[in-house]
Amino acid sequence: MTEERWISVVADGEASVAPDMAVASFAVTGDGKELGSTRDDVNRRSSAVLAKLRDLGIAEADINAPDVGIHPQYDYRKGQRLTGYRVVRQMAVKVRDLDGLGGVLDGVVAAGANELQGAQMTASDPSTAEHEALRTAIAAARAKAEALAEAAGVTLGAVERVEEDPDRGGPPMPKGRIMAMSESADASTEVVAGDLTVTRHIRAWFGLT
Repeated sequence: MTEERWISVVADGEASVAPDMAVASFAVTGDGKELGSTRDDVNRRSSAVLAKLRDLGIAEADINAPDVGIHPQYDYRKGQRLTGYRVVRQMAVKVRDLDGLGGVLDGVVAAGANELQGAQMTASDPSTAEHEALRTAIAAARAKAEALAEAAGVTLGAVERVEEDPDRGGPPMPKGRIMAMSESADASTEVVAGDLTVTRHIRAWFGLT
């Protein structure tokens, strides 16, 4: 490939993949004037949440529940006066049965989790969609290069070099809203698992003949 006889283009490719797993994030939190009683309350509710997850069939390896975080609360209006404590235990679980995701979310809230950050859908093996996105990107790159070559009055040759830009790819992303909480307090959580979009970005160099 000579420096004077090539065309360089960038292109994106997309493909869809159905999610088969979700990562649900939530927390057990408590606020109080006394650290001991506040921490005991959070620990009690955390134990109930963990027991509920095990009852729902979540494997130990899929539960991430680090120790509690303690955050002193201050009133700065008249100096730095300690007013109480906020105790937080963040948790995250992998839910491998999406049909049971709504039940997991409802279960942890009923057991004592009072902050629900939601659930991120994901695919355990997105490689097929990634390869399809790359093929689409290559086709788009060739179409752009052909348009450039025609405009320049030259003939496009074979692709000489291709590079993927990993910084502009990333994991599969949801196409739209993936979780909806019912407005009724008595209703269970409704989960809508739409397809995920895999995007790949490339730069390609084509020779000229």
